[in-house]
Amino acid sequence: MKGSTNSSSIQLDMDGGEKWAYAMVFPNENEDQIKEILVKLRKAALEVRLFYSKSFTNGKPSLIICKIRANLKALRAEAARTDLPMLMDPEKLKEIAKKGIPAHGIEPFEIGDEVTLRGDKFHPYEHIHMKYDISAEVQDLYMRGPTGGHFSSTQRMVLIDSIIENVAHVNIDKLRADGILHDCFPLHDYDELAELETRWVSWSYMPWNQPITDVKDYFGTKVAMYFAYLGYYTTWLGLAGLMGLLVYLAGVFYHKTLFQNDKPLINSTDIQNNKIGHVIEVFTIPVFGIFMVVWATLFLEGWKRRSSRLALEWGTSTIHEVEQPRPQFKGITAKSPITGHEIKFFSPTEKLRRRVVSWLVLFGLLSIVILLTALIFYLRWVAVAHHPEWFTVTIEGKGYLTGSYIASAVNLAQIFIMYKIYDGISLRMNDYENHSTESSYEANYILKAIIFHFVNSYAALIYVAGLKKPIEAKCYENDCFNELRFSLIIIYGSQIIIGNFKEVVIPRFFAWLNRHQHKAASTRELGTVERQFFKSHYGWKGTFDDFLEMVIQFGYSSFFVVSFPLTPLLSFVNNILEIRIDAYRLTHDCRRPRPRYAADIGLWGNVLEQFVTIAIITNAYVIFYTRSYADVVIAYLQVDVEDHSFLAFGLFVAFVTLVLFFRGMLALSIPDEPEYVTKQLARQAFLTSKIMDHKKDDSDEPLTLDERKLASTMSIMDEEDE
Repeated sequence: MKGSTNSSSIQLDMDGGEKWAYAMVFPNENEDQIKEILVKLRKAALEVRLFYSKSFTNGKPSLIICKIRANLKALRAEAARTDLPMLMDPEKLKEIAKKGIPAHGIEPFEIGDEVTLRGDKFHPYEHIHMKYDISAEVQDLYMRGPTGGHFSSTQRMVLIDSIIENVAHVNIDKLRADGILHDCFPLHDYDELAELETRWVSWSYMPWNQPITDVKDYFGTKVAMYFAYLGYYTTWLGLAGLMGLLVYLAGVFYHKTLFQNDKPLINSTDIQNNKIGHVIEVFTIPVFGIFMVVWATLFLEGWKRRSSRLALEWGTSTIHEVEQPRPQFKGITAKSPITGHEIKFFSPTEKLRRRVVSWLVLFGLLSIVILLTALIFYLRWVAVAHHPEWFTVTIEGKGYLTGSYIASAVNLAQIFIMYKIYDGISLRMNDYENHSTESSYEANYILKAIIFHFVNSYAALIYVAGLKKPIEAKCYENDCFNELRFSLIIIYGSQIIIGNFKEVVIPRFFAWLNRHQHKAASTRELGTVERQFFKSHYGWKGTFDDFLEMVIQFGYSSFFVVSFPLTPLLSFVNNILEIRIDAYRLTHDCRRPRPRYAADIGLWGNVLEQFVTIAIITNAYVIFYTRSYADVVIAYLQVDVEDHSFLAFGLFVAFVTLVLFFRGMLALSIPDEPEYVTKQLARQAFLTSKIMDHKKDDSDEPLTLDERKLASTMSIMDEEDE
């Protein structure tokens, strides 16, 4: 930093200089406020350098950039203040456990080393995390990285971020909301990023062997948890896709496919002529439906176990971030009845009123989506009824009605248009509700997003599967099952293509637009920080949108999967691309996100659980009503049943009840946390109590002076008193 550190005389220079860890980017408007912020950072022991951008607006530099870094002393102090979880060196832990800690009266507390005999997956001292302590006696116990330091790249970012927010008391979100700050973000380390990109974006790496630990070390646990989930989910989709492919091929082989069946076989003559093909027709659909329920249950239970293991390995199992009030939270100043400190108070009555207003607006939008979907299919029905020639395509002398496919394409356009409208309004409504914490804000936004996307994405499919026949009295060629299949292919297939296009093109467009708004002088090249600033922002909305995309995909892959068994295979292929696209976007097109902790995928896991339950009901309905499976069973068994609807209802209820019960029992039989993880966490607590808390065993505690005096007065009687 050139010049005095006095807030009234801080000089601005044009030098980009050496590598730094963090950057703040301000509009070139309020130099006095910027200098005040700079003084706060300096007082918090952060090293800073302030300089003008090389991009110009109206003949002057458009930005003021502040690079930030912290020395080791400041990092250690903040790590100790925040109890930063640190990975411990297994060999050093084993050594101290053998010796004990005589200086604190701790006897040897060696756990043992017979891992394989106990069936454990971890060494007793492996993946043990303890809070950072600045005392010299424990410094040697912390695991060191490749460069010989204790703190990883991500940990340094976490600590600097914490110093800015909690020591310098610079509220980044508030400054950004007030327009004083454009952004505050960690800087890319291009050497480390290049190594990660080589191991991650490469096509030689499949979803099940991503370098997740390296992703965690560079981007933080929240981003890494998303990619861990995406890789795990994609791996399981491979199994579902393979089974779906077998079901499809079996149907093709016997000329009664689940993909090209014109109408169900429902008479005994057909059964005798094609007995094997009809057996496949009878048993394949419900068996595949049950398989997908088992698949989804095992996948979710397996993911819970996988995420608990990752949380153990990453040291986030027991971490709880203390949330600060959102800078956008508004209220009157009042004294806390607990601490007596001044807090912002927001009336519960006003909070309830705002939420009611918010949800009324959002339910109004949902009603519009439902009405638009109904209107699209109604207009298609009227048009086909009065002008069938408009929707007929002749191929090899045979006419094919295309009305349903056109309606699905129009519905797809409606899905994307309403998403853009709803997304903006729901964000405004979420802001209007005035949530006090980020977790509350995000949880409520997730709820709004899921409800809307459920209606917006699946309304047309629900209409074709369950409402079209009662309302319109018929489907295309009297086969709603076939129409549902093609509607699913059009809607989901198009969303895959458009979604990937958006992820590749849109971020680059906004990055170009950002650069265009801040034109650089023709003879100058943008500096490192400036180039990164002009990339796309990847905040909480980045992981939110990525998770939302995968959850909606899970719905497409499970809700109506019996109508098109190749859906999981499509999802599998898409996710192979998705991992590369998301990884490339993060490493090339986005600023480095501020690292955040995560022990699991949070509320998204609860949403997936509910989606499995919905999938059981929707697939059962498709089987027994859309597919008219009761007629198929009657024909196969060659029995005389007068009331087919009663049989269909009975089969539907029995199927749903039995599958829900089986799913519940299966989920209960699988612990959410593996025993070896539970055991390792208990070891971690035990070792922490000895090494950090210096807790003695009961037998180790010597009697106090008063206790020894009391013991000296005690005597043993010769015999029992009467």
